[in-house]
Amino acid sequence: MDYEQRVRSIINHLVPVDASAEIESAPVASVDNSILQGLNKVSKWDKEELRDYLEGAPQGKVIKQKIIDIVSKDPIFLPKYNMNVAEWRELTVQRAIKIIQSGVISLAEFNRDPMKYLISMETLNLVDPSLSVKLGVHFSLFGNAVLNLGTEKHHLKYIKDIDTWKLPGCFGMTELGHGSNVQGIETTATYDKTTQEFIINTPSDSAQKFWIGNAALHGQACSVFAQLYIDNVHYGVHVFVVPIRNPDGTTAENVRIMDNGHKLGLQGVDNGRLWFDNKRIPRDNLLNKFGDVEKDGTYVTSIPSKNKRFGSMVAPLVGGRVLISASALNVSKMALMIATRYAYSRKQFGSKGNETPIIEYLTHQRRLFPMIASIVALSFPINHLKQIYCEPNKTSQNVKDVHVWSSGLKAVASWTKTNILQLTRECCGGQGFSSFNQIALFKSDLEIDMTYEGDNHVLLQQVSRNLLVELQKGRYNLVSANHGSNIFDYDFQIQTLKWRESNLVSTLSSKIMAQLDQGRSLEQGWNSCLDTITLLGKAFVDRITLEYLQIGIKKASASLRSVLELCRNLYFSWRVNEDLGYFLCHDGLSHSTAQKIQDSINALCQDMLPIALDLVNSFNIPESFIHAPIAKPDYMSEFRYGLERKY
Repeated sequence: MDYEQRVRSIINHLVPVDASAEIESAPVASVDNSILQGLNKVSKWDKEELRDYLEGAPQGKVIKQKIIDIVSKDPIFLPKYNMNVAEWRELTVQRAIKIIQSGVISLAEFNRDPMKYLISMETLNLVDPSLSVKLGVHFSLFGNAVLNLGTEKHHLKYIKDIDTWKLPGCFGMTELGHGSNVQGIETTATYDKTTQEFIINTPSDSAQKFWIGNAALHGQACSVFAQLYIDNVHYGVHVFVVPIRNPDGTTAENVRIMDNGHKLGLQGVDNGRLWFDNKRIPRDNLLNKFGDVEKDGTYVTSIPSKNKRFGSMVAPLVGGRVLISASALNVSKMALMIATRYAYSRKQFGSKGNETPIIEYLTHQRRLFPMIASIVALSFPINHLKQIYCEPNKTSQNVKDVHVWSSGLKAVASWTKTNILQLTRECCGGQGFSSFNQIALFKSDLEIDMTYEGDNHVLLQQVSRNLLVELQKGRYNLVSANHGSNIFDYDFQIQTLKWRESNLVSTLSSKIMAQLDQGRSLEQGWNSCLDTITLLGKAFVDRITLEYLQIGIKKASASLRSVLELCRNLYFSWRVNEDLGYFLCHDGLSHSTAQKIQDSINALCQDMLPIALDLVNSFNIPESFIHAPIAKPDYMSEFRYGLERKY
């Protein structure tokens, strides 16, 4: 579209017209090739090459293909709508059984090939989030507790039955009164030396296990977190395998179960509540890798400190955060693919027969294009997180990095995904509200990402605490602001983000020390700085995202670099613009440079306009998983007949 046409199109917006008539008579849409012409500063690239590069793991393509083969050949995996809760749950458990029977997921190889497990689960999340969560509860939580908190006797007793769904499991950590503060849970496990049994009790209403996936209908055993007592001596939180149902599905003796009922999303997951009333279990049901009780009641452990022992117990469960990060990334890509394809096809306003594709409007570009750049950028640190999580022989530094990175990336990736689902829903107008177009269902099903496996605000505190410790130990380098003006130079970009993180670390340290000097406790000082702590956690993730994107750019082939550099520049400008007040208030940027960064977003969106469709079509998302009619090249023909005929 030339300059005069663009001006005429804009004027048409300002002149009162019978817009409804134009909308009704709009022709069948297809991608307007005129959009793909323009500045086009980015060289062409091979879509398959970029798709493989964003995948990260070399085996990812093969693993995804196995999932695709399974779900494409069985009609049970076709999209289903208009179901009640009971129907959702039945469909989900039948889908779960199909996946388990296929052998594509196995607890027996969870530690041997964790990358296969991660990729399988994040791929299934694109098929059906309820399915992914139900399997995740069974394998990642219940099964992983048995595998990594138990010992050989537990592996021999349980793993085969977990792998075949003979022993459906659930994970009893969260209580009505305690979620993030797991060390504060109230459920008790008291050792009875006379019978060599543990007695599990729910001492109060607030101690009931709450939001326990698989508990309402299908779970037969639960890995229960409880406070261990021996002869009235408290030994801290331990984990026990507790039967909650008999093989025939009836509730086990001294166990009470209730359904959590209808939820915002994930209707296929049967969340429930559990109470224990003097529920007796054998001594061997204690998962005893880090602490054991001998027959006579003697407590033995290789980790005397309760806090350190607790840390060792929950450390193996960090994989859930890694999985949520990767799954959020994939869902974001799919939503952007759907919305961007629609935006290049959907036309609105302008003269009859020559209406303007909605992607031409700057308001549309500023919503979609920075998110496309952000998701490309986040692919690189998340791929790195998956790699270090899957390292077979982790060093102590690897373990710490996995904890810190998974905490920060889980928070930022899930928040970004939620923002993208909202933006893409709006960008698709009423079509985004339709379940058939997938975005709405992801929006409701994955809202939970921000609070399960760790509340995002609490997780960011883990990131900031680590940075503060590094500063106190002299291992953190403070940097000065860079008042240069070449905003597209990587050295300027990374120093700008490092400065913000560094300034926040220094500020946080000073604020807490001032609180301590005033006689306040460390807890009080920490609480008074939670705003700074949250900002620091986000700043850390922004910095590592830019760093690892740049590492990816350097390793990429020459044909991929220009498109990745465009994404880097737009990501940087967008992230700085979102926090521009901080940079200006603390002299991190000059006013003129800040203005350049603000102005650059529109220019970068113009650079993205000719290539955004190709870019999202290069995302590593299986095409067969995209059912949305509006994502098809000739989307209007998809609505010729009732969609219910297809689904």
